[in-house]
Amino acid sequence: MIFRHSLRFRIIIAFCLVGTVLGIIYAAFVIISLVHLENHLVENRLKIEVENFLAQYRENVDAPLPHSSYIEAYIDIANMPPAKQKQVKGLADGFYKTCSLQDGPGDYHIAVKTLPANDKSLYLFYDVGTLDVMEKRMLKVSIVLITGFVVIVGLGIWIGVLISRKVIAPVVQLADQVKKSGPENLPTELSKQFYDDEVGVLAHTIEQAMKRVESFVEREKQFTRYASHELRTPVTVIKGAVELLQQLPDYKDGSINRPLKRIERSVNDMESSIEALLWLAREEATIDRDETCIVLPVVQDIIQQYRHLLSEKPVEIELFTEAEPSLAAPAPVFKIAITNLIRNAIHNTSKGKIKIYIRDDRMVISDTGRGIEATNLGMVMQPFVRGKDSQGFGIGLAIVKRLCDRFDWHLEIESKVGFGTRAQLIFLPLR
Repeated sequence: MIFRHSLRFRIIIAFCLVGTVLGIIYAAFVIISLVHLENHLVENRLKIEVENFLAQYRENVDAPLPHSSYIEAYIDIANMPPAKQKQVKGLADGFYKTCSLQDGPGDYHIAVKTLPANDKSLYLFYDVGTLDVMEKRMLKVSIVLITGFVVIVGLGIWIGVLISRKVIAPVVQLADQVKKSGPENLPTELSKQFYDDEVGVLAHTIEQAMKRVESFVEREKQFTRYASHELRTPVTVIKGAVELLQQLPDYKDGSINRPLKRIERSVNDMESSIEALLWLAREEATIDRDETCIVLPVVQDIIQQYRHLLSEKPVEIELFTEAEPSLAAPAPVFKIAITNLIRNAIHNTSKGKIKIYIRDDRMVISDTGRGIEATNLGMVMQPFVRGKDSQGFGIGLAIVKRLCDRFDWHLEIESKVGFGTRAQLIFLPLR
């Protein structure tokens, strides 16, 4: 959405700038044209006045000079005021324009014409600064310029909005297609929905990338399923063999008992890991979200299953039931998550207590173990990250994190070296 708006914004701004530049060019063109037209009209008027006076002068040397509210005429430079003498001094026959800022007071168009059979010259001063008509004309011109400028800029914005919609529409459509796609319906025929242009090339590139992702995900799922199923068989065999050995009379011998218990614990851990991998390998649609589980029996079963790990350590495990929530999740999934958290607490606590709280919206597991270093605390949920004294593979909390993402749970871990760890599994209970 940010990309879409920013691109559209840039297109509109570009057309606004183009409209502004065109407006400025238009205004400059109109002003130059009007100035040129004004000069042309004034010069024509001066030519007419000069020709009329010359026609009268040829018949009568005492003919009256042209005069009006904006025209002054003089014969010979000596008969005019000093300021005007300075303006026309040294001018040959022709038409000129003076400026009050450079040539003295008044803005004039000046006509100079030598009289026939006479050494004197006629000087006509056309005062354009006193013309009310020209002021009104300039006012109208200003209004026209402002109106034209606004129209051109507005037209640029309107065209920018229309073109931005046309340009952005395929990009928006492509973004929506990708956004609606999930792991189960990756877009693999995007390019057919677009023209063979830049957006079509982008769609084709995304399509090829999605195909590679889909292939990779499928290979990963197949490997996880196959590996998990293949591992189940030897684990089941080992577990059955341990159960048979435990029924033999020699089982009470300590030299056999302790190794068998270690094998049994390892088999149980391996079985839990395989079960977790199988759940993660399943497709989203195959998980029955209508299935529910009661938290307390699952937690009690896990504590009983792993209590033997505390038989040789001065560690007590206590369960505090403050509520009896039920979850919208399969019991095996919840068991996998809680098993990893309780097993971590047991493995990392050499003395003290492990306290487990069942509350209305969460499970809290706190221990008095070695704790986690602050530098590693932010990475403990990443795969294959483990403590220096850990005997596992570093995938337990990563599995819990993925299950939390799948079922909209939240995992929080707080820890301090030498004081222990506190893990919270926050969930939404059934009401």
